[in-house]
Amino acid sequence: MILFGNLNKEKTNILIAPLNWGLGHAVRDIPLIYNLLKNKFEVIIGGEGQSGELLKNEFPELQYVEIQSFKIKYPKNQFFILKLLFQIPKIFIGIIGEHKHLQNIIDKYEIDIIISDNRYGLYSDKIPSVFITHQVFPALPKSLKIFEKIIYKSHRKRIDKFEKCLIPDFEGKINLSGDLSHKYKFSENYHFIGILSQFEKDDIETADYKYDIAVIISGPEPQRSIFEEKITEQILQSGKKAILISGLPETSIRKQVENLTIVNHLSRAEMQDVIVNSEIIISRSGYTTIMDLVKLQKKAVLIPTPGQTEQEYFSDYLKNKTMFVFRKQNNFDLNNAVSELKTLNPDFKKNSNLDCNSFINIIKSLK
Repeated sequence: MILFGNLNKEKTNILIAPLNWGLGHAVRDIPLIYNLLKNKFEVIIGGEGQSGELLKNEFPELQYVEIQSFKIKYPKNQFFILKLLFQIPKIFIGIIGEHKHLQNIIDKYEIDIIISDNRYGLYSDKIPSVFITHQVFPALPKSLKIFEKIIYKSHRKRIDKFEKCLIPDFEGKINLSGDLSHKYKFSENYHFIGILSQFEKDDIETADYKYDIAVIISGPEPQRSIFEEKITEQILQSGKKAILISGLPETSIRKQVENLTIVNHLSRAEMQDVIVNSEIIISRSGYTTIMDLVKLQKKAVLIPTPGQTEQEYFSDYLKNKTMFVFRKQNNFDLNNAVSELKTLNPDFKKNSNLDCNSFINIIKSLK
């Protein structure tokens, strides 16, 4: 049973904390934070690492609290799931640790509501907590398919520790997450809120592009650096005017190497300008990236992080929707991928906005 705190306060304090696996979880929480602030909620950001730095840069005026969690080691080869299985004890220890730390944060900052983006330990029996995920049904490799129902039930049990689960996608047949959020029917505490994008689409059509190619690097090491090295070599050989964003928000280094501009990080406005004003986009196939590209109505070449079954699932699910070209990292060929992308004529008719009213009404219902 949830014991509600002091509801006579003038403002409601909300802790929002994304998982620190790459930048995607933090990026997709940006529109949520802006909508909370617009509706006069007090927002405290909980984070760590690169994703925490990104949100501190975006919202320097907000209180920030460091919340450490488990750190996953990623292999250089494609045996990601195998290595992940060996790290399960560490993951559970991290979840227990962040859950214990949460009570101190609730007391110190007088938190009224928690919004956790894929951080399983950030729930409370004393105040309402909300879980954000697009992957209610986890993407599994073929070797683990036999266990999918057991894993799904275990996953649901963890999500159900939260009062609400918000799914950043559309509920109907036209959706982006496929089976990850649509395979089973959910109870009434699960809500689809539309896609989350940090960007705002305008109606201005670009005639002259600033760049032939824009490459957006993201995700955990060592695969982030492997991807950057591979794509950099091919772009330099192509001679095309290009920009590469390294996905390192701690610094803002900018350098020019022949035809390639390399920047560690861009502001939200700068990133939108680069995407809109580049003819070709090349990126990882993370869900946040996909939502941003759909919002800006930009087709792209997407390269799944090797071994990450979720990104590999999207390459299968979305390839027939003619919005994106998918390629594997190990045999990536720039010229071939760009040639195929130019043949696509995607239809971005589906409304691609966050359902702001639905999201805010859900949060207000918890007060």
